[in-house]
Amino acid sequence: MKKIIYILLGLALAALIAIAALVSLIDPNQFKPQLAEQVKKNTGRELVMEGDIGWRFWPSLGLSLEKVALRNPAGFAEPDLIRVERGDASVALLPLLSHRLEIGEITLAGAHLFIQTRADGRSNLQDLVLDRSKNVPPAGDTPAPASPATGEEGKPWQIELQGVVLEQASALVRDDRKGTESRLERLDLNLGRLTLGQWVPVTLAAKGEQGKLAFELKGQAQIKLAEDARDSALKELTLSGSLSAPAQRLDAFSLKADRLALGEWSSLILSLNGVEGTGDKPALAGSLEGTLKARLDKDLQLLEVSDAVLSANLKGEALPRPQLALKLAGFARAELDKQLITLSNLVMGADDALLSGNGTVRLGAVPRVEFDLKGDKLDLDGWLGKQGEAKAAAPSLATASPAPAAPAQGAQALSSVEPDLSVLKLVDLAGRLQLGNLRVKGLDLSAVDLRLALAGGQLSFSQFNAGVAGGQVSANGVLDARQQPASYQVHKRVQGVDVRPLLQTLAQSDLLEGKGDLEVQVQGHGLSEQALRSQMQGKVSLALHDGALHGVNLAQMIREARATLTGKGAEQVKEVRKTDFSALTASFQLANGIASSNDIQLAAPALRVQGQGQTALVPETLDFLFLTSVVESSKGQGGKTVDELKDISIPVRIGGHWQAPSYRLDVKELLSNNKVLEDKARKEAERGLKKLLGDKADDEQVKGVADQLLKGLFK
Repeated sequence: MKKIIYILLGLALAALIAIAALVSLIDPNQFKPQLAEQVKKNTGRELVMEGDIGWRFWPSLGLSLEKVALRNPAGFAEPDLIRVERGDASVALLPLLSHRLEIGEITLAGAHLFIQTRADGRSNLQDLVLDRSKNVPPAGDTPAPASPATGEEGKPWQIELQGVVLEQASALVRDDRKGTESRLERLDLNLGRLTLGQWVPVTLAAKGEQGKLAFELKGQAQIKLAEDARDSALKELTLSGSLSAPAQRLDAFSLKADRLALGEWSSLILSLNGVEGTGDKPALAGSLEGTLKARLDKDLQLLEVSDAVLSANLKGEALPRPQLALKLAGFARAELDKQLITLSNLVMGADDALLSGNGTVRLGAVPRVEFDLKGDKLDLDGWLGKQGEAKAAAPSLATASPAPAAPAQGAQALSSVEPDLSVLKLVDLAGRLQLGNLRVKGLDLSAVDLRLALAGGQLSFSQFNAGVAGGQVSANGVLDARQQPASYQVHKRVQGVDVRPLLQTLAQSDLLEGKGDLEVQVQGHGLSEQALRSQMQGKVSLALHDGALHGVNLAQMIREARATLTGKGAEQVKEVRKTDFSALTASFQLANGIASSNDIQLAAPALRVQGQGQTALVPETLDFLFLTSVVESSKGQGGKTVDELKDISIPVRIGGHWQAPSYRLDVKELLSNNKVLEDKARKEAERGLKKLLGDKADDEQVKGVADQLLKGLFK
């Protein structure tokens, strides 16, 4: 035992003597000129070592140096390409005998890298390695040098690095041509023992900015390096940090992955919280959380995502509602070489709205998106705000005053501002959307089936079918935004619908009720409120049955006409202002802001009505004349008193505003355009003259005077 102790003490003493001899006999600072000369020779740059090179004995034998810098050529903003405040490294001695180079942990403190590209395009990285190919002798003139990877006996060297530590490192990358600057204010990196095929721990913390974007990162993982970089891998990755720009902030984000390796599936967990906008009340704030699995092949051509489940909660004034909950789930396949993304089993939700289906995205200068989506219900009013919510309810026309009414004071003028449709040129679309229920502008549509295509700024609706108000609507059209203002063409058919709910919802009017068909064919230029009404051209056809005209009682007006003709007062009976009809047909021509018709036909019990006139779409005024004729006895529409006016046309004029129409009997028209009425009045006048004048009534001069009086009456 004593011998063993003596041997160990002898070895320790020998080691101490060797170290003392090494320190006393070898001064590493004497190698400074040679090091500077070699760097100058190989890079053309000046190596400056202001501090001393010293020995380090703990935790292993090695060297340390201070204030080392590699200079930039003249003409750059900073004098040094790279500088280090302090550096430490160590090498194990005994392994050198076995051709193993075991380098201890390399530590660099206060390292700074500066890269600049000047306005003339010259970079301080250019000519960093001198081209000495011109000085290489021709092949065969000199023997090839021994490989640096082998020793004198041909045995290969094994190189191992215990680790790399960067403390308070920094960097600045500046491009004067683009006027951009990226700054790494601080970088702390701790990389464990780098051995191929072995898992090595790594930690990272960084802070910096790129332009106006500031970032802060920290993370940790284990890395396994391979001879082929594509076989390297990461595991137990955790990355977190924050990003901030003048108008956006990502206050916190995190990413976790169980394993990241090319060709293998990875499970990822991500979360983030951020805001958009400035001030105490940002325009948008929210959070995102989700999980997914992903795989990227070793050729970097195919990226697959499965079991993706993402959810976001947003709030702010930029949203269509104060708070919004979004969901996204599904699978994706990205063929990077073809720039093609295929989406399958998609489920997209926003609050109570839910869509599912498939799609594809082809990337390019103008991306092309194809989709086939289905949903149960979608309430656009809830997203866009209910239209007309602030407007006062229109008065019921069944009780409206017959006096003319002007539009409400303070009504807002129609806007002439055209919408910005430039977004239609940024993407091409082709797809189908099917919805069980759709609510838009107060209308409830069912069984919605929409097919559309968007290419080069032209949007085409090849098909739109839906159920509405007990009937069916079908439409197709084109919106061409390739020019300004945009142009449009629309063809719409509405069949078997209940008209009154549509009018109440869309125009706040209950002028008509009934069931029937509507066909609209319009075109024009401009989508502003003003342009839609003043420049729309086309035709509208209407056919209703078993309905009513609200706001006017034609039978009552006939009685008023009889009273006017007989000089008797009409009975003042309070009746509902409503005229039932069995059929109503009309066609309107739209041009220059006017909708006009000359073929309005209404068939009511005992009555026949013909009408013509126009409505101005911008001031929303009415000017129609309806000629009503009694065709047969009807107790329900006036009884015997109405029969007395059989074959006489009773004119009713409708005027005023859409929201408050006026109805009145046109007495002048009544007296000037009725031949039957004139004949009856002439006979009554002749009978009266005979009673008054006796035989003188047959005198031609007296008859001439009577004719002049009658003509004056009916003018």
